[in-house]
Amino acid sequence: MGRWTSKLALPLLAVTLVATACGGNSGNEPKPAATNPAAAEVSADENGITIGAPEKTKVTLRLNWKFKGEFAPFFVTKEKGIFEKYGLDVEVLEGTSSVQTLQVLSQNKEDIGVMSTAEPMQGIEQGMPVKIIASYMSRSPIILLSYPDNPIKTPADLEGKSIASSISSTFTSLYDKFIEHNGVDGSKVKLVKMETGARNTAFLNKEVDAVAVFSTNEFPMFNKKLGIELQPMYLADYGFDVAGLTLAANNKFLADNPNTAKRFLAAVNEGFKYTIDNPEEAAAIAKKLFPDTVDEELTVMQIQRTGELAVLEGKPFGWVSEENITHTSSVLFESGLIKKQLPATDYFTNEYSPQP
Repeated sequence: MGRWTSKLALPLLAVTLVATACGGNSGNEPKPAATNPAAAEVSADENGITIGAPEKTKVTLRLNWKFKGEFAPFFVTKEKGIFEKYGLDVEVLEGTSSVQTLQVLSQNKEDIGVMSTAEPMQGIEQGMPVKIIASYMSRSPIILLSYPDNPIKTPADLEGKSIASSISSTFTSLYDKFIEHNGVDGSKVKLVKMETGARNTAFLNKEVDAVAVFSTNEFPMFNKKLGIELQPMYLADYGFDVAGLTLAANNKFLADNPNTAKRFLAAVNEGFKYTIDNPEEAAAIAKKLFPDTVDEELTVMQIQRTGELAVLEGKPFGWVSEENITHTSSVLFESGLIKKQLPATDYFTNEYSPQP
């Protein structure tokens, strides 16, 4: 799955640093919004919005992959006119990987990007001027799926089993630490690393006992295809709760456009809620935009799975949990995906999010 990261991402990030350093934005921290006079709270406009006028109205949002259900809220926010209500003209663009999205973001070539949490953490460690500004999954979507007649319900059940995993996936990178942390004898587990398409085929043909995937994407896809309810095991339940579906932005963009960032996240908060509350309508919107690739029934299921992970009690959609970021950085550090663990606030800010 192109959304996950691996140790292979590190050389690409290092190359990007050269271009970033030449961009004249060497600071790794956005200026506080209060330093910009336009950021002061203003009287409510005709839509009841009390955020100051946007510094720029045309905004690009770069995804890290092609359309899938978890991206529906961004398209719904645009198609339902919510971005427009907040004075923004947002272009939502499909992508090819989290690494590529991070690269264009770090060079300030695009405004806001969707990616897994690991990539911006790796980039920030290396000095990239980016910041996590939202996280739409308060619980990791990484799971091991198995068949109900041969279920893997706990890590102990892995012994004597085979697992298919994408070569460059987060699970593949975390695997050794995961089984060590959970007291599993690695010599009794067969990890089969393969390309994503081959991974899926191997599992569907029962050539392996389990497959490492995302609960918000392949889980409903495989359930629908096989016509059965597969057995999920969430890594989050066993010490590896790695944050997912993150928004990040370049520090210069945030410093120059604090009101734009606040309006953007306020709009997505509304759009996310609307999508979760109205999955069938959201899927119909997606079908209209991507008629050749969207399966409405599957998209509804993917939206529902996303909604299960998106709720942070008492907080708006996208609110970043400091505890979750700290845990994620610990897992990445212990697994060798980052070389040092920074304070959580070096990775993220809730400054631009709607306040609870």
